[in-house]
Amino acid sequence: MKTTIIAKLEEMLQQPEAGAVANQVRTLQKEYEKLWTAEFEKAKHDFVEEGGKAKEFEYHKQPEDLKISELLDTFNKRKKEEDATIAADQAKNLSVRKEIIAKINDLSQVSDNIGSAIKKLVELQAQWKTVGAVSPHKYKEIQAEYSKAIEEFNYKLSLSKQLQEHDLKRNYELKTELLEKIKGLKEQSNIKEAERLIKIYRNDWEEIGPVPNDKWDELKGSFRAALEEAYSKLKQHYNSIEEEKEANLAKKKELIEKAKAIILKSESAGNSAWNNLTNELITIQNEWKTVGRTTQKDNDKVWTEFRELCDSFFEKKKVHFHDAHEKLAGVKAQKQELIAKADALKNDTDWQKTSMALIKLQDAWKKVPHAGGDENKLFTKFRAACNHFFDAKKAHFDAIDSQYDNNLAAKEELIKKLSEFTLSEDHNANHAALKQFSADWNAAGLVPMKDKKRVSEAFFNRLDELYDQMNISKDEKFKMQFRTKLERMSSGENPETALRKEADYFKKQMDEIQGRIKTYDNNLGFFKSSSKGVNPFMKEIEDKINAEKQKIAELNEKRKLVMEELNKLMKPAETEKK
Repeated sequence: MKTTIIAKLEEMLQQPEAGAVANQVRTLQKEYEKLWTAEFEKAKHDFVEEGGKAKEFEYHKQPEDLKISELLDTFNKRKKEEDATIAADQAKNLSVRKEIIAKINDLSQVSDNIGSAIKKLVELQAQWKTVGAVSPHKYKEIQAEYSKAIEEFNYKLSLSKQLQEHDLKRNYELKTELLEKIKGLKEQSNIKEAERLIKIYRNDWEEIGPVPNDKWDELKGSFRAALEEAYSKLKQHYNSIEEEKEANLAKKKELIEKAKAIILKSESAGNSAWNNLTNELITIQNEWKTVGRTTQKDNDKVWTEFRELCDSFFEKKKVHFHDAHEKLAGVKAQKQELIAKADALKNDTDWQKTSMALIKLQDAWKKVPHAGGDENKLFTKFRAACNHFFDAKKAHFDAIDSQYDNNLAAKEELIKKLSEFTLSEDHNANHAALKQFSADWNAAGLVPMKDKKRVSEAFFNRLDELYDQMNISKDEKFKMQFRTKLERMSSGENPETALRKEADYFKKQMDEIQGRIKTYDNNLGFFKSSSKGVNPFMKEIEDKINAEKQKIAELNEKRKLVMEELNKLMKPAETEKK
């Protein structure tokens, strides 16, 4: 369609006069604007249907749209230039006609050479006829001035009183006869013929000379009244025809809009609604048949649009009843499944994981087509489940946020006290004090994520310094620092992952030792079955087995400490995922 409009516009631009095709160009422009509006509304409708927001919708013109705008701009520029040229020519013609009138007025003052004056008048009248058109707004005024000048000249330059009286009388009779002819036009049934005759009669009136002064005002008034009556009849005739056509066009456009509204309603209509809409459209079709014709340029266009709308409706109806039941059943099943999944998650307190899961469900919901009459009911259930979770999550973290700031203040106070703490000579007191610091630290709870690393490093670095300064056994210091290590891991980045990795490391070490013990046991069984008495090699194997079992006991003890720390971490784990 746009390609056709472009081709027609390019063809119009080839015409020598823009004014001759201005109406056709305006018609093409209206057709294009209607087409573009339809494309825009459809794109917007599809965008919203796919889950977009109407206020975010953007629609850019295509190359064909830009080409049409360029052609219209070119035509409008050309038309403006042409109108300016015409206006200039009309102004020039008006000036020439005024000069002619001025010369005629000058001739009317001549009294010594009447023949020359009459000859000059004839020349000026001939010149008047060759001058081009003037503005319609100035035509009546300049024509009246010209007529008055002619009449004044003819009146004042009559060859003699007798001739003048004769001429005036004859002119009066001619104009009276002409006046009757003009009055008779109201009886003319052929409008085209009436238009042709009125132009002839007006020209004849101008060519007839002056009439007696005492008759002129009356005759002029009658002439104007007769003309107004004749033109009124013509105007009334054409107005009635145009009004009727415009009324028919308006009525047909109204029926088209009703058809469009029905098609729009059908987009989400159920089976019963489709039947009701069908009856409405048939009523509109019957009403269309009773409306008369419009203007030729609009009649075919509105009929084509109306017919295409009707065809589109019945084609949609056919498709709807073919697959509506199956399609809607599938859509409902998909949305009910999403509702069930959302309901299953709404009470979950694994905030991060569940948030992502619900967001994915919401994205999936947008991709599922409209569920018809059940759409609102289904969406209300789905939204309620999502809102239940997110409201609970917000309340949870709002409570935690207020608590974290208090914990941070408590831990910073502990860091200050630990930095100021000095060891005494009493080993047990030192041990108890450092252990209490660790206990107080763990009891202080979690802090905001942005401060976690800073305060943890400050506390545990100072704790390690104090343990290094204590005069205790290597084994005891190792145990203390191992617990400190676990506490540091618990308050570091990704504590759960770090502790699990540590526990897995100890489990792997114990599995390797168990493998060696199994090998030693196999070797020991072999020596027992093949040797008599005490075997020194057997004693060596037994010592190795005991040493490996001691290692397993130590590793198992460490792993228990790791698991204890991990279990303490599991309870508040969800707050670390904020």
